[in-house]
Amino acid sequence: MTHEWLAAFIAAAAGTAAVYWAMRFRTLLPLELALRGEREKTREMGVFARELFEEQTAAETPQMLAEALQYGADRFLHRFGGVHLFAWRRLGLQGAFYGERADLAFRTGVLAAAEPLDLELPEELWEELFREEETRIWKGDIPEGLKARFAGRGLKSLRLSPWGTPGKIWGLIGALDADPRGQGLAECSEALDVLTAYCCQTAARTTQLHEHRSAREQLEGGLSLTLQKLDETNLQLIRKAKEMKTVQEVTDTISEHPDQPDVLGAIAATVAKALEADVAAFLLLDENQGELVTQPGAHGLHDDEGALYRISLQNEMASSVRVFRTGQPFITGDAQNDPRVLAHYARLWRCHSLAVIPLKIESRRIGVMRVGSFRKNFFSEEHLQLLRVIAEEVAVLVESAMMTQRLAEMNRQLAHLHRLKDDFVSTVSHEFKTPLTTISGFLAVLLADEAGPLTADQRKFLTSCKRASERLTMLVMSLLDLSKLEGGLQMDFVPVDLAELARASVENHRWEADKKSVVLELQPSNGLPPAHGDTKWLGQVFDNLISNAIKFTPERGCVSVAVENNGECLRACVRDSGVGIPLEDGQRIFEKFYRGKNPGKVRAPGTGLGLAICRSIIEKHEGKIWFESEPDKGSRFYFLVPVSRETKGKEEGHDEDD
Repeated sequence: MTHEWLAAFIAAAAGTAAVYWAMRFRTLLPLELALRGEREKTREMGVFARELFEEQTAAETPQMLAEALQYGADRFLHRFGGVHLFAWRRLGLQGAFYGERADLAFRTGVLAAAEPLDLELPEELWEELFREEETRIWKGDIPEGLKARFAGRGLKSLRLSPWGTPGKIWGLIGALDADPRGQGLAECSEALDVLTAYCCQTAARTTQLHEHRSAREQLEGGLSLTLQKLDETNLQLIRKAKEMKTVQEVTDTISEHPDQPDVLGAIAATVAKALEADVAAFLLLDENQGELVTQPGAHGLHDDEGALYRISLQNEMASSVRVFRTGQPFITGDAQNDPRVLAHYARLWRCHSLAVIPLKIESRRIGVMRVGSFRKNFFSEEHLQLLRVIAEEVAVLVESAMMTQRLAEMNRQLAHLHRLKDDFVSTVSHEFKTPLTTISGFLAVLLADEAGPLTADQRKFLTSCKRASERLTMLVMSLLDLSKLEGGLQMDFVPVDLAELARASVENHRWEADKKSVVLELQPSNGLPPAHGDTKWLGQVFDNLISNAIKFTPERGCVSVAVENNGECLRACVRDSGVGIPLEDGQRIFEKFYRGKNPGKVRAPGTGLGLAICRSIIEKHEGKIWFESEPDKGSRFYFLVPVSRETKGKEEGHDEDD
């Protein structure tokens, strides 16, 4: 019994051992081997990373940058194989070697002998990778532009990784694998990530070095220059502060005195105060008389003293005239005895010291500024410099005032002419309407043979007359419509089915389109809310736009009309495949009587008023009208009109109920 038990125990132990070793060899051993492999891979990756980053330095030149990138590639190939590398970098003339031109930094393996042109990447691929800033991998499906270049070298898979500094890509690192499944790329994925990080870190250090060096050079140069000019700056501070204060006071005076006479007097007082002068005045050019005229409000003078004189530009003995003609300032310390000054006016102003400054806008002179003192030899070059600054401000003011006055007068004349033109057009249009109706009626009677039979030539001539009268009638009706719209016409705003208006207008112009073999179609538009508008006038907008589209579309072309919901508005579009609108016509296409040129393309009759009428109608609907066009590619005219207020009120009521 004991032997049997022992035998059974031994058999059981042997079975257990067999099961253990079977499980170990089948399950545990592969796991242990895999774990050991991962540990080895991790250790290898750590050694690789330390090799790269411990030896990393900032590149001082483009050549050093290329050497640093090549070092990273060499260390990668020393520890990892199976892939072929290349790297592009952007070159610049300054800074941290960043620019627009690309150059190869390195290439390895079967790519070592490749020409740079063979590894050149399409510009759209650069843009895509720069935009996404992420690694891209192609397993067996290399982009077509590169596939032929790499297939001859037996390379089937590609990985591209951008490298650089944050927000600025310096280049791309490429890795190629012969396996169409990209197995080699997958095995080296982490190592390639480390290599990319190394390149990015090199770029960052290079940028920091460049920035620090530039900052140091600027600091050293700036410090030397600052020390050199410090004394000069300190001496100028007080004078500059005084200049700025005076200029600010002049600027404030300009804003506080919008009318020209008052503002010149206020500025004269400000200048006299700043310079501690006794007299200050402006003499401005009177172009009609050819004289310099002393302006009212002169500081230190009284209007009844006869001091507000006028002096001819022909009198070159006067210092003011010479300054005006030459544009050069004049200064004297004894005006009453200086032969270059008219002593009479110096005594009249009781001045001994005198400074005269030209007032000019660019190269055009408009007058002079005269400043005087009762003391001799009072004015210095510093006074003259301050007067030059003030004169620039004053010249701009005077020019602005003159231009404002001229512009206001021109606007008044233009408004008057515009009223005269509108009155004339309205009167002529009304006067033409009745005779034209009579002429058209009699022409219709004659062409219907109601007054007797017509010869062929008579019918031809009368038909031409009828067409001419119809065109003239159309012009008169358009003028009358425009006159009504500009004359405060009250429209009848009601809920309008805009899609039905479009359909009716399309049907009205069907014969015109068929006559030219133009396809005229209406795009379906169901479930649209009604528009808030005048049925008659909105219908005319469709008529004018569709008629224009057919006129300017060649035979076998297409005109399409659509209406769609645009939220609080309905948007209508009339699209054609015609000649389009030249860019130079785009700014004036909605003006009255303006007709686009399109020389030699389409000769379409018309009044040049249709689009102007459309704009007036849409503006009265508080809408918007515009167009989009390219020459020879057709045009698209759009207009927006509000949704009916009743519809919006119902929708808001439903929202409150919900």
